[in-house]
Amino acid sequence: MERKVLITTPYRAEGERYEYWGSNIDRFASYKYEKKNANGLRFLKKNIPQIDILEFPTWKEYERVLKEKDYDVVGFSFFTYEWPRTKLMVKKAEDMGVPEIWAGFYGALTPGIDDFFDRKFVGYSEKRLAQEFDDVKIDRVKHPMIVDYIGTVGGIRGFPLGVVFTSRGCAVGCDFCQTPKFCSKPYKIPLSSIEKVLKKYKEAFINEIVILDENFGQFKKHTEKVISLFEKYDMNWYPMTRVDILDKNLEEWYERGFSGTLIGVESLKQDSLDNVGKDIEVAQTLNLLERLYEKNAFVIAYYILGFEEDTVKSMKESIKKLSQHEIDFIQLTVLTPFPKTPLWREIEEEYGIIANDWSKWDTKHLVWNHPNVDPDEMREVLEWGFKNAYSPLKFLKSPVKYYNRHKYKWNHFRTQTKMLKDIIISNSDIETDVKDVT
Repeated sequence: MERKVLITTPYRAEGERYEYWGSNIDRFASYKYEKKNANGLRFLKKNIPQIDILEFPTWKEYERVLKEKDYDVVGFSFFTYEWPRTKLMVKKAEDMGVPEIWAGFYGALTPGIDDFFDRKFVGYSEKRLAQEFDDVKIDRVKHPMIVDYIGTVGGIRGFPLGVVFTSRGCAVGCDFCQTPKFCSKPYKIPLSSIEKVLKKYKEAFINEIVILDENFGQFKKHTEKVISLFEKYDMNWYPMTRVDILDKNLEEWYERGFSGTLIGVESLKQDSLDNVGKDIEVAQTLNLLERLYEKNAFVIAYYILGFEEDTVKSMKESIKKLSQHEIDFIQLTVLTPFPKTPLWREIEEEYGIIANDWSKWDTKHLVWNHPNVDPDEMREVLEWGFKNAYSPLKFLKSPVKYYNRHKYKWNHFRTQTKMLKDIIISNSDIETDVKDVT
């Protein structure tokens, strides 16, 4: 008899929602959405239907499911900063007599947690987990439907996004990134799986695709075939990729449906980039941002505060400089030496770690002994940055860019019709092919 297995994320507080602005500063106009998709869990459920999953349950939902199902195994998929909540859930499962506890996702790399778990799964684990079930064999990883939404004021959803992964892992070893330890060898998601999920998105009238690879474009031939699929299904797409890859391919990709990107700018200081193994020229990044603006591309830029050379003054000057570019979202983060990374070892040896509360390892807190900035000053810079990186008009510019980008591809009437349909579709129930146990 096969064991009953539940895989869950950390719990969320009652009514807790992820809100882009509110997670950093208070603003009236907001981009917000309900954080319901645990991408890794959805892949597990799609490929191993026998397991149950819980995506961001409330504590009451978690307790209820444990009582009703009598699981043999409960596994936890979490980030390092989520360990305090996960630890409470582990204790609850043990108190309710669950015989075996597992850990997975990036949180499994957290030091000092081994005694809490019977097994740890590091890396994408569909095939390893399938070995627990006699009748499950995975030749090709299946891609689940994962639907996200861009929201507007009042929580009304703007348009739906179909999430796609075309590869996993990254061959470029930036010192601050855990991915090389989590997924040591990059690999491709099968084209047949990608095409099947694109068909499902098309049937649900979803034409905007966000690609959440760690590094879209790292497999050139595979990327070319994926883009051909986007063209086949008339999709607009937004990849997470590197500056150098996008800079090289922007013109061609733009003519083939590219509509925006998620890129790591990281720093406007060349020394800082060089010191963490980010082999990108600042001038190349700034030039690319200008080119993206000219093409009405939607841009999310990730920027890191608190490199060794940074001071309060220099960080504010860099934020001012970056905010002069037409970036839709600047996700400001604090340099964090995550476990198992080269940066962890370097900072621990040279400066020392000052935070023993893992909940602060969320890239919003300074957790190490910075030579020029203390934790309170860093928090002030972070809040100042979010308040000054966005003008009131920036909130209105993104829809205009979206409209102009689609008008270039189509015409006024079709673009207006599409935007209206998107709002209607987003605010209706979209059936996906994977559901959690709640």
